[in-house]
Amino acid sequence: MNTLAIETGIEPEYENALIQSAKDIGWAIELVRHVPFAHVFEGASQALLQNPNVWFHGDITACKSAQAETAWQVHAPWEALRCTNYYDILYDRILNQDWSLTSIRGMKEDQAWLYEKSGMAEDDTLLFRPDGNDKVFSGTLVSRPDFDQAYKLVTFFDPDPEEAVIAARPQVIKAEARFLVVGGKLITGSYYRTGGQVVRLEAPPSLMAIGQEMLMFCLAKGYDPAPSWVLDLAETPEGWRIIEVGASSCCGLYKCDTDAFMRALDALPSPM
Repeated sequence: MNTLAIETGIEPEYENALIQSAKDIGWAIELVRHVPFAHVFEGASQALLQNPNVWFHGDITACKSAQAETAWQVHAPWEALRCTNYYDILYDRILNQDWSLTSIRGMKEDQAWLYEKSGMAEDDTLLFRPDGNDKVFSGTLVSRPDFDQAYKLVTFFDPDPEEAVIAARPQVIKAEARFLVVGGKLITGSYYRTGGQVVRLEAPPSLMAIGQEMLMFCLAKGYDPAPSWVLDLAETPEGWRIIEVGASSCCGLYKCDTDAFMRALDALPSPM
């Protein structure tokens, strides 16, 4: 029997929906509690930890521990999800086409070049986001007058100063949507922001068609990083663009169809 091991407490609405969807197709459910820094799952038996027919969903730190300490299926291929590993491949449809690579240290040291000489800044504002999808800090728009305060927040938890960072020209975004891909197929989608407001709306057929077109572009370029993964899109004045790709094992599901998602996971080839 397949099992959903899930760390709850992040967003109960979609977690409860995912649990119910897994139950409806006959999966067992294991509610697990990850202990940060100890890299253990409290109360989990050795049999559970070594069961490869377990699919895990939790936060980023828990996913990394599960990858290191268990036999579970964790769909989070961190290297393939680095911007520097797919920006060039998917360049024609990427939102942040005008970008430079720096580091957390370089944000400070290269500040003048980034704002003045690169020509990327819009109204003295830049987007800074980590290269990696494991989010050592949250991507943020930083105006030059507010840089020092923003940098304090970026470095608050003492990340590696050499961690790669993308600096990009800000873009006008009208709406944002998330799609779940399983086995190379677009399964479900959800708006999660429109008009600058957070929303939770299931994707209508017209939006699913846009997601399908973007997925076909990714697949044509040879980009299909995991058995299941996340494709995030932004609507701009010039049309829809790829914001980023992500890990399905630690993503927010918003109003995605969890029934369709679990059925698709269930249909994946068994790891054994």
